[in-house]
Amino acid sequence: MSAKKKTIVGIILLSITLIIGLIFYGLYLMADEDKYGDLVYAKEKAEDGDLILKCSKEYFSNKESEFDEIGIIEKSFGKVYVWDNKNTLKKSLFDWCERQNAQKVIILRPKRKVKTEKIPKIEGKYNYLLNSTEYEKITETL
Repeated sequence: MSAKKKTIVGIILLSITLIIGLIFYGLYLMADEDKYGDLVYAKEKAEDGDLILKCSKEYFSNKESEFDEIGIIEKSFGKVYVWDNKNTLKKSLFDWCERQNAQKVIILRPKRKVKTEKIPKIEGKYNYLLNSTEYEKITETL
């Protein structure tokens, strides 16, 4: 086989491999978005130690959401987990949010290290954390 034919065959094989790789990468991204839905953006922006607030009750646009649950995010090997506020139970982000019917989720990044056992509920809610200067809002999903 001549050098010209070998080069053409090599380019064709490389092109086919690249196209197949891009197809599989696209399918991976679609599967990730199908599983997480709106949470896929929260999954990408979240970092270790971020706080996640969840509103389990239905809310209306003219009424303030009541964030009644809090957790700490842990990222490990490309997956996102949430520890409960007592640091005793670890669930995947999907299980913590979707399977428990979260209506709204907000991720806050503390400006300094925080222990969640020290974060109290005020009037049964964690809403006061949204206005705190110690936390930066990273993302919000509806």
